[in-house]
Amino acid sequence: MYDQFVRDFYFPLTQHIKGEKIAQYLKILRYNEHLPLEKLQKIQLAKLYHILDVAYQNVPYYQAIFNQLGIKPENISSPQDFAHLPLLNKKDIRENLSRLTNPNYSGKIYSGKTSGSTGIPLKFYITNEYSSWDWASRWRARNWFGVQIGDPEVAIWGRPLHSTIHKVIDALKGRIRNTMLISGFEYSEEMLEKLSRQIQRFNPCYFYGYSNSIYRLALYYKENNLPLPGRLKAIFVTAETLFPQERKIVESVFHVPVSNEYGCSEIGGFAYECPAGNWHVSLENVYLEFIENENGVREIVGTSLTNEYMPFIRYRIGDVGEWINGKCPCGCNLPLMKLHIGKATDIVVMKNGQTFSSEIFDYLNLALLDLNRQPFDQYQIIQTKPAVFTVRYVKSPNFAESDLALFRQLFEKTVQDNDLKIEFEPVAEIKPESTGKMRYFISDLKTMR
Repeated sequence: MYDQFVRDFYFPLTQHIKGEKIAQYLKILRYNEHLPLEKLQKIQLAKLYHILDVAYQNVPYYQAIFNQLGIKPENISSPQDFAHLPLLNKKDIRENLSRLTNPNYSGKIYSGKTSGSTGIPLKFYITNEYSSWDWASRWRARNWFGVQIGDPEVAIWGRPLHSTIHKVIDALKGRIRNTMLISGFEYSEEMLEKLSRQIQRFNPCYFYGYSNSIYRLALYYKENNLPLPGRLKAIFVTAETLFPQERKIVESVFHVPVSNEYGCSEIGGFAYECPAGNWHVSLENVYLEFIENENGVREIVGTSLTNEYMPFIRYRIGDVGEWINGKCPCGCNLPLMKLHIGKATDIVVMKNGQTFSSEIFDYLNLALLDLNRQPFDQYQIIQTKPAVFTVRYVKSPNFAESDLALFRQLFEKTVQDNDLKIEFEPVAEIKPESTGKMRYFISDLKTMR
């Protein structure tokens, strides 16, 4: 079978050519996940001290910080000591790009950049070692669902293809590695009809891509009662989490579990949802902190443990989350975290100055589900002033005008304010941003920028 050819020949060959070690590191990670948490944390701390030493010895930006603080990496022996190092933000990186790199690094490096969905695009650099650990971590999570390297994949990605040449080359490269590429931008009725036929012929084992794109594909399958791929095992979503009612639809349409993955381009993927529905953190790749910021929410701060050319130490990712105590029933001993919906800057503001995380809309969705209502195929909430909102929505086949009053009532109950100004705006479609990502809450309050 072609799956076996990719797994046993093509993948090892490309790994050798690129100088990557994904398969080797995947074995280590699969072994690690069953170790006691205390031993996993020792592995993580050893990597943390190593990356701090690399930064101190070789990276001008961090040399200056350590010297200014009058400390060395060996002086850091606790989380409290580590917290003395300043946070790193996007502005710091843009202004100090050359000073944040290691001139003594001798391995292969590659340039990367963020999409800039919440600001100016950011340039950075990664290494083969970083890429190997990053992909090994992703494959560990896919293994939890029975998906193996080489299995046929439908990848629904939000990056537009810039030319016919690029489209042909990218599609050819994808098929060689057993991947069918779909642009998240090509979602007209005509294109969906064509794609559904191609997916059926390709018969993938899994989907991978932007949550919003996969949700829209599920709606099309549901509305047209289309046949499903015969060997589909799981759906992996990234870039944004599915709202509960969207996840319910995707799983009910395709009859397979959905698994979210979380991370960022700058420090890689590091949290993956297991079959039990919990998010496990890859301690081997990242050191995470959840720090209460100026808005009173716990912002995610990450330190990459595998990029020796451009270390990101205490980097403000911009999302909101927290640790979860307890042991997961799936058997994996990696620690658990919770990711809150929305960015750290996506704060809902009331007239009296009271603020909420945009995660409150998750509870609104759960309330709709509890009432067995799903009036919208898509919706997006925009705040223009304190307690003033515009709700843009795409009607579902089950929509009724009374649903708007119900939505308002639940909205008011969720924020505990009966004096909201809510304008409903029906639209034919809510398109993703230029990056392909969908933002469910947008704050236009200048004070929150």
